[in-house]
Amino acid sequence: MKRPLQPSVPTAGPLFAVAAVTLIAATYGLARLGYGLFLPAFSASFELTPAVGGLLSSGASVIYCVSAGLGFVYAPRHPRLMTILAGSTAALGSAGIAASPSTGFFAAAVLLAGMGAGFASPALVELVQRNTKPIRQAKRQSVVNSGTGFGVVAAGLLALILGSSWRLAWVLIAVIAVAGMVGVLRADVSRRRGGSAAGDDGNDDGSRGNDDDAARQRGASQPRGLGLGLAALRWPIAAAFLYGIGCAAVWVYGRTLLEEQGGMPVTLSAGAWIALGIGGAAAVLTAPWLARHPIRLTWPVTVLATAAATGIMAFAPESVGISFATAAVFGLAYTAATSVLIIWATATASSSAAGTSALFISLILGQAAGAALTGALIEASGFGLAFAVAAAACGLSGLGVVRGAGHRDAHRTQPASASVADPAS
Repeated sequence: MKRPLQPSVPTAGPLFAVAAVTLIAATYGLARLGYGLFLPAFSASFELTPAVGGLLSSGASVIYCVSAGLGFVYAPRHPRLMTILAGSTAALGSAGIAASPSTGFFAAAVLLAGMGAGFASPALVELVQRNTKPIRQAKRQSVVNSGTGFGVVAAGLLALILGSSWRLAWVLIAVIAVAGMVGVLRADVSRRRGGSAAGDDGNDDGSRGNDDDAARQRGASQPRGLGLGLAALRWPIAAAFLYGIGCAAVWVYGRTLLEEQGGMPVTLSAGAWIALGIGGAAAVLTAPWLARHPIRLTWPVTVLATAAATGIMAFAPESVGISFATAAVFGLAYTAATSVLIIWATATASSSAAGTSALFISLILGQAAGAALTGALIEASGFGLAFAVAAAACGLSGLGVVRGAGHRDAHRTQPASASVADPAS
């Protein structure tokens, strides 16, 4: 089949991108990562010992993997349903946190809120593909993924401004999640042009046959033999897992390092977290660069930057300037690296949504393992060695792109995909 004969991709306007960024900010930066920021306030209201708080954090990671696994299976054909699940679980869980009368109820609400992030990534990866011309998809995927940074900034500001009024903060988080979900569903134009797969919610014209044809054509455009199997993703999965081990040090123990080792007051350590979020939000500026260059360059650059930020933060935790700067670099590099994982999945797997789910599950499992490893090393040898090992793990994850088949395909796939675009564009 000649490329120009394939169905053109409907293009959504800026509202779609804004809504998608908002949903990622709500599900990742607020509902999931906001737990750690508000943990001191939670501990004052509920029976949360450090061990229980850590166990609950690990449980949230497991629940994330469950929802991301469901996204792996269903997002390629039902991205709107997965979007609804992302927004509703994040909103209901956040509202439950705000209304929690007991520790048990609170724990259940935290787990529910954390599910939203697992649903959101694969759903939005698929919807971005359906609503964006191929030549612009990599850039828009990176823009949407930067929502995590905006959410982290918002979480930090809520923690500083509202403080003990944390219940109001989580009501606002629930509202933001609903707003992002509704915005994405309303701005999705693929449902009006037969762009959604058969049986997906919102197929207004009822053209299931056309949807099946479109789905088959999307699959036919990918290299044969890749399918949805994990074998094609074995190297990016390994790289994501190793990267997760390394970046867990800052995510889990970064504020503890600054307060215990660097002597920072709570307000300054929260400020460093906001700087981290600003860096993550600034990753939107890297989207054109990530889209133009092959993964064999962008992956090592982003993971080595993460490694450098991790190591330097532990080297001078008492310096406010260095700590804020390294936190910002870490946020920028981490968010850009996760954008590369999305691009890598798109280049390697026949279903970008399923491939993204697999890589993000590996990333989160790596973070769970890294949290345990870093904690043990801190107790045994202190923060310096623990963060040095974490930095080394981030650096070693860059080797995955050398052996991964995806980097060769990625170098060809993005330019080639431009020819799939509507000739009128």
